[in-house]
Amino acid sequence: ILFSSPCYRCVRHDEHISYGNLGDSVPPFGLAFSSGNSFNILAAANEEGIVRLYNTESREYPLLKAWLAHENAVFDIAWMPGEPQLVTAAGDQMARLWDVKSGELLGSFKGHLCSLKSVAFAPEEKAVFSTGARDGNIMIWDMRCSKKDGFYRQVNQISGAHNKAETNPPSKTKKRRGGMRGMAPSVDSQQSVTVVLFRDQHTLISSGAVDGVIKMWDLRKNYTAHRHDPVPLQTFPYPGSCTRTRLGYSGLALDSARANVMCNCTDDSIYMFSVCGIKTTPVAVFSGHQNSSFYVKSSVSPDDQFLASGSSDNHTYIWKISNPELPPMTLQGHSEEVTSVAWCPTDFTKIASCSDDHTVRIWRLHRENDEVQSSLGEANLVGHARPKILPTETTPAKPQRRVSLGGIASPQPAACAPSGAALPLSSSTTTPNRSQDSKTAAVRHRTPPTIKQWLSPSSRTSEQAGSPAHRVLSQSPQSSASSTPPTERRAKRRLETGDGLSSNCEGTEQCDCVTELSPAAKRSRTLSGVCCPAQESPAQTGCHTEDNNAASSRQTDKENCSPRGVNWLSVMSQKLRKGQRSPRSPKDPRSPSAAKKQESKTPASPNVCTPPAMKKISMYFTKRPLD
Repeated sequence: ILFSSPCYRCVRHDEHISYGNLGDSVPPFGLAFSSGNSFNILAAANEEGIVRLYNTESREYPLLKAWLAHENAVFDIAWMPGEPQLVTAAGDQMARLWDVKSGELLGSFKGHLCSLKSVAFAPEEKAVFSTGARDGNIMIWDMRCSKKDGFYRQVNQISGAHNKAETNPPSKTKKRRGGMRGMAPSVDSQQSVTVVLFRDQHTLISSGAVDGVIKMWDLRKNYTAHRHDPVPLQTFPYPGSCTRTRLGYSGLALDSARANVMCNCTDDSIYMFSVCGIKTTPVAVFSGHQNSSFYVKSSVSPDDQFLASGSSDNHTYIWKISNPELPPMTLQGHSEEVTSVAWCPTDFTKIASCSDDHTVRIWRLHRENDEVQSSLGEANLVGHARPKILPTETTPAKPQRRVSLGGIASPQPAACAPSGAALPLSSSTTTPNRSQDSKTAAVRHRTPPTIKQWLSPSSRTSEQAGSPAHRVLSQSPQSSASSTPPTERRAKRRLETGDGLSSNCEGTEQCDCVTELSPAAKRSRTLSGVCCPAQESPAQTGCHTEDNNAASSRQTDKENCSPRGVNWLSVMSQKLRKGQRSPRSPKDPRSPSAAKKQESKTPASPNVCTPPAMKKISMYFTKRPLD
């Protein structure tokens, strides 16, 4: 229901302005629903130390009480379990206990040297709570202990809980003897504790502002005696990929089973860690929001199905915990950064949020059959829910490589082919003046499916028309007449042409033999006098159309194979063996029967030269003197 339709909404009477001492509006910082019998009571504290109580069920008189709790900003609030009392943590370096019914101050807790940032009660424990401050210390307080000078003192202290070791520590300066005791340390030398949270009666979870580590502490250990480098029970290192040297967490939230903790990180992610086992990597990561301050908090729904968090982009985000990849729902209506978010512990339909726009808003689950909400009308809406639209990531197309004609070289001699036969293009061929839909489509268009189509006159003409850079050995007047326009220039394999007739060729027409690409191979080929045996038997040829099955199996992908599919030495050896047979043998290519069979299987081709005499294969190699 939550993600199927815009469900949560905020109407005008659920928007409350946070006022200061002089009547001006100020930003609220802390939000907390009551944990006693009155679960609908919401406490909100602001920048000028004023605490207000709201009855979220009353539409006519929602404000119950307001009083000045501190002379400084109140950053966090914690309700005593099962009691109408709460503790405030403020910037005056103190925590105070209040009775919300009478507004009476029940006690002050003094010991920190900087502003208090967080306060939390132990579960089902009314007398013990913890505070974290900017001085880098975590303090445990017990109201059952006696006061000293009118203030409660800490019973346990974790000093430098989240100090980060500096890579280049400053040089030590000599301390003055007359230095004053009790002065607050400099902000640069101490690392702030941002959040403290009890997991159980003896285990405390904390986070810092710069070290990027979540730590769990065993409170049965006395950390006061070990003031330097306290050792936690377990640590959860930063799991993200951000390269900033200082990373911290602004909020911690436990589910109802206290088995998973949600950690708001300043890298715009919320990491969920399991605190029940030994695994220190997150079990889920929630993203999509923005977190650019240490005031952004989160809250888990009472059924442990959803996670709500503030955001620096003025929205409240809601994720489904079981499906972190699902785009979150956003509650839109605030005009500044949304800081603290609190889900009502007993009512799934209510969410409270506060923002730097000086307002506190109550978001309620909208039901279509709710007559009260329907009667308010759309004009009274000040906030609504919208699904988050995540940007789609597009991968840019890989640029095509341009191959110059001068840089093409073949590692092997080119195979013999009939006159005008065009070799297929390489996969890197590009057409500058023509848009290419895809690389696969271009390859499929340039490569014939079979050898027969490759050697056919129609495909030869089309290849020549689209490939002016391609050259063949012999070019008829008809083929030279069908020249291609200069706009279509493709980088193809360059085949050189022979200017004259071969010395060993018989007939008046030019030999249909394609010479090699490399000059050295060309010279050796010319000296040897080997020409295309176009009228040989199928067993003697490697690129004839009669042997389509064998050739197609060897040259299914012409872009990645050498044009010559058969070793020419093996061809010559076959010719030598068969030349020793009877001149009138049916298998002799010069016999009339073989010629008839050849004419019935292959198309007519120009006269092809044949070696006048067969020599030993060693005669085709040039002997070089040994150095």
